[in-house]
Amino acid sequence: MNRAWALFKSHPYISNVVGYTTLFATADLIQQSTMGKAQDKGTTYKLDQVGQDTSNTSTEGFTMAEEAKTDDDSKKSDSEGNIKAFPVQHASQLHSIDWAQTARVAMVGFCFHANFNYHWLRALERMFPGGGTRRVSIKVFLDQLFAAPMTISAFYIGLSTLEGAEDPLEDWRNKFWTSYKGIDIRHNKDRKVHRKEPKSQDIYLRLLVKLYRFLSRRCNAPFNKVILRRLFMSKTNRPPMALSRLVRKMKLPGRENLTAVVVGTITDDVRIQKIPKLKVCALKLTDRARTRILKAGGEIMTFDQLALTAPRGKGTVLLSGPRKAREVYRHFGKAPGTPHSHTKPYVRSKGRKFERARGRRASRGYKN
Repeated sequence: MNRAWALFKSHPYISNVVGYTTLFATADLIQQSTMGKAQDKGTTYKLDQVGQDTSNTSTEGFTMAEEAKTDDDSKKSDSEGNIKAFPVQHASQLHSIDWAQTARVAMVGFCFHANFNYHWLRALERMFPGGGTRRVSIKVFLDQLFAAPMTISAFYIGLSTLEGAEDPLEDWRNKFWTSYKGIDIRHNKDRKVHRKEPKSQDIYLRLLVKLYRFLSRRCNAPFNKVILRRLFMSKTNRPPMALSRLVRKMKLPGRENLTAVVVGTITDDVRIQKIPKLKVCALKLTDRARTRILKAGGEIMTFDQLALTAPRGKGTVLLSGPRKAREVYRHFGKAPGTPHSHTKPYVRSKGRKFERARGRRASRGYKN
């Protein structure tokens, strides 16, 4: 052991290279093991009772052939002959180490970091020899100012290059500043709302989701992706569209003979008297709106018909109703009564004594 330590001290460069390579590889293995713990916990329990015929039963996640293959390992019998449950891990849940990734990380540490840090630290020691608070502070400042950006950049760019990424700088652009600051925020209250399916259990809506999920995957057109995302939305984010707004939008130049696509409801508007000939595709139309469009010689399509006629969205115009037209949005904003606020207050009554003085009349302080 003493001879190994002496050899280690007598060849600092080789020791530095070996140390950095081992450090990078070990860190990557620890990271992969930590991230894979949640996957390793998945088990399936199989419970068979005395006299039960197991040839016609299957456990969730297993085929019949897999079950027969694992019966010998998964069932244990006690002294009375009762078959007990035994946890069986799914093959897909067993975590495996990506040794190729570990090798790439170790290669980055071996090729750049070991050599750069060795010569950089020796240069710092030559320029500012010895210790002391002042000298150590200067070394730390210079290290953070020059060495840290170079080593972080070399790590991300080198790793992306070894992985064969199309843009080796993409990972560096996304992660450099966070890594350089060395600051991590708390994530216990993070909540990223991103719907991957609609909340509604309406089978017809879910059939449309299935259709447009296929189209968005197979057709390289953003139209289907937008339709799919809007099908996921809640009803408040799919507001109804009045017939008057639809007519006004379709009268714009260049929109003749195009199909208006509304992922929502189209409602009638009695304020408009004359309806032009329209070609409309919507999730739902009210009875009066449907009657008026058809009476004007228009055409109404469903989304499955639209997928047949325009699978890539050619000849269509995507429209939507006003999302902030609901009355509740009038109560959002600056606090009622404060200067330059036009937010609607929640009041018990609209009488003389309620929200009628300060902020409402110039003789009572100020008037918004």
